[in-house]
Amino acid sequence: MEATSNRYDVAILGGGLAGLTLALQLKRQRPETSIFVAEKRPGPAPEAAFKVGESTVEISADYFARVCDMKDHIEQDELFKAGLRFFFPAGDNSDITQRVEWGDSAFAPVPTYQLDRGRFENELARRNVEAGIDLVQGAFVDEVELDGDQHSVTIVQGGPGGDRSTITARWVVDAAGRSFILRNKLGLAKDVEHDINSAWWRVGNGLVDHEEWGAHDETWMARMERPGIRRYSTTHLAGEGYWVWLIPLASNSHSIGIVADPRFHPFERISTFEAALDWLHEFEPQLAKAMEERKDDIQDFLKIEKFSHGCERVFSPQRWAMVGEAGVFIDPLYSPGSDYIAMANTYVGDLIKRDLGGEDITARAEGYNRGFLFLFDLALTHVWTNHYQYFGDAEVFAAKVTYDYVVYWGVNAPRMYYDKLTDLEFTQATLAQVQRSAQLAVRVQQLFRDWHAAGQPPNPTGIHAVTSKFPGMWDRLKELKAGLDDETLLSRYTTNVDILEGMAVMLFHKAAKRLPDGPPDPERKINPHAISLHPERWEADGLFDDNGLTLAEARQQSQGFEVMLLDELAVTA
Repeated sequence: MEATSNRYDVAILGGGLAGLTLALQLKRQRPETSIFVAEKRPGPAPEAAFKVGESTVEISADYFARVCDMKDHIEQDELFKAGLRFFFPAGDNSDITQRVEWGDSAFAPVPTYQLDRGRFENELARRNVEAGIDLVQGAFVDEVELDGDQHSVTIVQGGPGGDRSTITARWVVDAAGRSFILRNKLGLAKDVEHDINSAWWRVGNGLVDHEEWGAHDETWMARMERPGIRRYSTTHLAGEGYWVWLIPLASNSHSIGIVADPRFHPFERISTFEAALDWLHEFEPQLAKAMEERKDDIQDFLKIEKFSHGCERVFSPQRWAMVGEAGVFIDPLYSPGSDYIAMANTYVGDLIKRDLGGEDITARAEGYNRGFLFLFDLALTHVWTNHYQYFGDAEVFAAKVTYDYVVYWGVNAPRMYYDKLTDLEFTQATLAQVQRSAQLAVRVQQLFRDWHAAGQPPNPTGIHAVTSKFPGMWDRLKELKAGLDDETLLSRYTTNVDILEGMAVMLFHKAAKRLPDGPPDPERKINPHAISLHPERWEADGLFDDNGLTLAEARQQSQGFEVMLLDELAVTA
């Protein structure tokens, strides 16, 4: 369609996932808002072979289904997801049944989805137009001027030398991905230490059913509630310096991608399909065999160096913002990309609604920008940077995934599920517990690095860490849909960080077993905020603290964490 005006409340640069969901959200929360969306693609997106970011986790799944009102489409035309699933290395990885498996035996009680990005964005575009949003396709953004009460956006239609037109808008939001329109214009690029590369492709004409690789083992097959569940997970095949994703799509295609740390796997090893296939033969032979048999079904091949990037500012009181990859991107591990879209869109939507209602948003814009980037930088620096070296160490990586998910379900996700992200009173009330969790994360994430560096024993084989058997973790997930009142929700933050502190002390005792002198006496009380694998610093850091936890107290406080610890699982298997 064409623009129906030359003056709008909001101009969104980019009609992809971030831009189209923001436009729908804005219309739902304030129907009279006039919105212009410029998208360079001239028509519908292709199914399957379009964009990555197909896997949703709880925050983005709830945002797309509930906030953007896409639940009917998602549940009818996309796939329900059977959670995240990890397989850690065993020998030469030629037998999946021998690899440690992390994940549940059934679909989770809180739904998440696998989205065919082409199919999903086409439906988003249709609903944008239906909602009265001016979505102009085949429109390249040529110029943006940020000035006073009205910003201006000039687009070109019909290719180079085509028709130029200019619209004005009170707000400009960059959702144009790695074109970085506003970031480049304003000089806001920020270098990040985290360095990973990726290559991916889609396989058509049927899903890649990795469960078939283990069909010869009846015991392994019987782990699931029923056959076929594994294929609907976002599956991670992990090894030293890398992981590989397998994501099924409703268009009967499968998305497959390699994410690798160049310290271990140089980019040229995965930068073409032929190179990536050779790499798979070396590190993931069962998947390589499946790809050899499906070469004629390969639909595309894409790659990217230095996947992660930062930004100095993403929300401004001068009425501009960046959402999606136009602002920041962290890492594909745990599928957080759409979560960051959901959170950024929520912040931006609140600012726009308040501004158009006549409110001074200066303080909120500064606070939202500071809070969003603080949490991004914290996660990037401590949760993702310099961790890939131990992805082949099953004991350490499985412990990390479990810990990270308790943080996600117990601290991060409730603010979105309960619509508290922009509630300043709630934010202030939970601030002490969020800071306590963040401070703990710094210690725990370094512990994971040092745990592996202290020496890796052989990985256990053939065992299954079942997420629903850990109440301290699984109850955090179920409470996202429990309809808790504010008082109970606030109290849960304290409980959830208590669980994390118990987990931290248990992890410390496990990790310290790799030290020459082993861990301290389990009866000594340990300060979870002082844990490390540097005995020479323990006294000075305050590790031994009468207000800390003995190992027995930590076990009690962490509510069943031992069922996810591989050394204990190996004994009972």
